[in-house]
Amino acid sequence: MEINNFKKKFNSAINILVKFNEAGYEAYFVGGCVRDYLLNDDFSDIDITTNALPDEVKQIFKKSIDTGIQHGTVTILINGDSFEVTTFRTEDDYIDHRTPEKVEFVSDLKEDLDRRDFTINAMALDSKGKLYDYHCGEKDLRNKIIKTVNNPNERFFEDALRMLRAFRFSSKLGFEIEENTLKAIKNNAELIKYVSIERIVNEFRKLLTGKGNKRSLELLLDSKLNNYIPFLDKISKIIDFSNYTFCQSLYILSNINDISFEKLKELKLSNKEIKQVKIYEKINKDFISNVPLEIILYNYDIEDIAFIASYSKYCDKEDIEKIKLPIESFNDIAITSMEIISIIDKPAGPWIKEIIKKLEEDIILYKIDNTRKDILDFLMKIRDNK
Repeated sequence: MEINNFKKKFNSAINILVKFNEAGYEAYFVGGCVRDYLLNDDFSDIDITTNALPDEVKQIFKKSIDTGIQHGTVTILINGDSFEVTTFRTEDDYIDHRTPEKVEFVSDLKEDLDRRDFTINAMALDSKGKLYDYHCGEKDLRNKIIKTVNNPNERFFEDALRMLRAFRFSSKLGFEIEENTLKAIKNNAELIKYVSIERIVNEFRKLLTGKGNKRSLELLLDSKLNNYIPFLDKISKIIDFSNYTFCQSLYILSNINDISFEKLKELKLSNKEIKQVKIYEKINKDFISNVPLEIILYNYDIEDIAFIASYSKYCDKEDIEKIKLPIESFNDIAITSMEIISIIDKPAGPWIKEIIKKLEEDIILYKIDNTRKDILDFLMKIRDNK
């Protein structure tokens, strides 16, 4: 079939396929870019499959990187853009339900497409825009169905991460998961334990951002796949997370499911992500404790405060934005920490932080002005009452 906007969407990348063809090889666009193209969605990554062996690919394209040459993958570099090129292959004898122990290069496009996960990802386009679809992927796109290539039990036994990817694509596209595919996930759910938590979190992160995330999460919980994943095994309540960041979603999931924030460590998140979720909890505790909004705004980022305020219905972002603080940090105060030590006339210690905190709060709440006179009066009272 000829696609009307093929040249516009793939642009100069078509020349790569043409160059393969001129050298006597087959080459096709494959995978996600074909899927998104048929859906008329934007895509940035363009993957290519070919019957040329890796060394032959490197002879045709002089600028390349051996990104996965043992599995037939070479990344070619053209005018500052990179394209992943993989030789037609079949995969046998998967190790620990994740990694193929043996990769065999083949010469037939259909054999290569047979090894792929879902029908909607197992289509290819040639240099003229002709679609090669041996597994009815285009039909499944029209019917909004996620379905494995061939036997779903075999696909998930080979690579257990595919089960979570089914929910991720369901979320991204707003598609349902085909009945036999979903049944196979339920039957093979325990195999997800063989997949590293880092890869699981990467898929879960993408799942949460999809337009169909709520429905996909419902299917995920129904499949019991989450029972074998740390943190996710504590989840029973969900909402639509499409308008939240990953850290915001984790905070909400922890909150509505009464999950300890210590459980987040089992997901092996970055220190930055763990810290961010804990900041949300601190802001929430400040609101509950009736800490003045001005003090909260001084201590935390406005976007973090706005998220908690909106989610917990404490106030609107407009209310927060109306507040103008007299200082943004201690550097704006008309005194230095060394001067404070000198005035209090006491050896340096933890007490300095306590005084600075009290000074900042009094200025923020307009109990004293940010002037040398008022600050000195403030400090001398503390000194005289010590």
